[in-house]
This record gives sequence, C-alpha cells and structure tokens, in this order.
Amino acid sequence: MPEASQLGLFLTALPAPMAIDFAGRAEQAGFRSAWFPEITFADSFGPATAAAMQTERIEIGTGVVGIWSRSAVTMALQAATLHQLSHGRLLLGLGVQARGYVEGWHGQRYHQPIEAMRDFVTIVRRAFAGELVTHEGQVFTVRNFHLDLELPSPPPKIVIAANGPRMIELAGEIADGMVGWYQSLDYVRDVTVPALQRGAARAGRSLDGFDATVGFPAVITPDDSGLALAKGQVMMYATALGSAPAYLESARAAGFGEDAEAIGERVRAGDLRGAVDLVPDEMADAMVMAGSAERVPRVSTAISRRA
Repeated sequence: MPEASQLGLFLTALPAPMAIDFAGRAEQAGFRSAWFPEITFADSFGPATAAAMQTERIEIGTGVVGIWSRSAVTMALQAATLHQLSHGRLLLGLGVQARGYVEGWHGQRYHQPIEAMRDFVTIVRRAFAGELVTHEGQVFTVRNFHLDLELPSPPPKIVIAANGPRMIELAGEIADGMVGWYQSLDYVRDVTVPALQRGAARAGRSLDGFDATVGFPAVITPDDSGLALAKGQVMMYATALGSAPAYLESARAAGFGEDAEAIGERVRAGDLRGAVDLVPDEMADAMVMAGSAERVPRVSTAISRRA
C-alpha cells in the first residue's frame, strides 16, 4: 500500500463532530491531508477550522467549496483566516459545482465556468499576495479590496476541482494543484495527465511541485461485501450526466461504456435497484475503493503502481 503520507482522506457526508474527530485520527495514522466537502451536510470552513485547531501536521483541505457559494472577497477572508489558524496548512479546494447547486440553491447564474474559475482564482491569489485588488473579469469583478491579514508563508495552495478536460487544463495553467473525483486510471492516463500538460505548456511552466489528486468513493467492511455495497455509488456517478458528464467518460475510458449506458437506461426508467444490479464487480473494482481492510490496501497498491 502507498505510504499514508501520500494519501488524503475525504470526510464526506459526516456530522461535523465526527469529521473533526476523523481528521485527528487521520493525522495520528500518518495521512497527508484531510478534506472537508461542502454540499448539504455541513459547510467546509467550520469543521476544517475546528480540525486545524486540534491538529498540528496534517494538511487541511476544503474539498471543495463552490465559487458561486460566496464572493471571492469572502472566500479570501475565510481561507486566509483558516491558513493563519492552521499555521500554513490550508489547501483551498475550489470548484464550479453543478448547475443545480449554483442556480437552485445559491440563486446565482451558472455561466462561463472556465472563465469564472480563472477570474475567481486570480482575485483570491492576488488577495493572498497582499495586493490592492481590482479585477474586471468576464464573470467576477472586485474593486479596491485589500486583505489586512498577515498570512503564513507560503500562502494557501489553490487546488481546482476538475474532471472535464478544459477545467483540468485550466488547473495545469493557473493552480497549485488539481483534485478530481471518480476518475478511472485509464481516464487519468488518457485525459487528465495530457490536459494538465497542455495547461502547463500554455502557461510556460513546469508541473514540478504540482499536486494532482484523485479521490475515490470508499466502502470498508469487515469482509469483501463492501464491493457490493459500493455499487450504488458507481450507479450514481455513472449516471450523473446533468452535473458531471466526465464521470461517464471516466467509466468509458475504463472499458465500461456499455455497462454505464445500460445502467443509465434503468435509472431513466425509474428502476434504481435494477440499475444497481447491472453494475458488474469489475466496474465497481475499477471505480471505487471497496472491500475489507485487507483487500483495500491491495487495491490501493495496484492503483499506485499503475499510476
């Protein structure tokens, strides 16, 4: 199994007190980073800040926060505060999120996602640098903002959530790292790595020191029944065309395109149980970390070697 110091833990869909506790346990186990998502079960910065105050070494990631969920100024203020309180351990994970989140929940207009992310990262990075920020962007505009807060050096790393080729390219061009989700190894090889390289080439920079991270849904069980339990996750992501069509492309890259199409047909027919039943063991094995505490390290080692 890869050294724990190479691994991060996504603390997804947990009550905040449990997520904070698991971050402390992850530090004790030697994990490199703990990531706090923000969807419907908690905000990111609250639990992340509490975890930072109770840990000393582990990196603290917002995994991820939507750029339409708060202004760039508010994001810079929250991120800078967390970076200060954590003594320089913040990984600022930013994503455009799904259109339904942006428009249905936050009442914002989802448009020009690549340009929006470029604007947002530019504003936040300039604020971290201590500049008086005025930015007239295609999507986001800020005038005369200065972050009056002394940041630990170096400033927070900005990590872009990216699954589609264009957003991955942007990460390679302007970010300090990229975090993907539900990306098969074949997709990483054929899509993610070349896109990062194109983005870096466009910026005339090297990817040395760039953190490229891919998260996998995980179901750990006393026996190998976790593989069957994880099939619901495979079904959900493989058919999430409205929010993240790259998930389907990831399955196709791994050779499960026909399976994903058949699963999608059952979902559209309203037969979710039937859709789960169509997920083959091999597809679940390729897309998630599942099984016993003895099996998952073997899977992780195989992934590490292929990557």
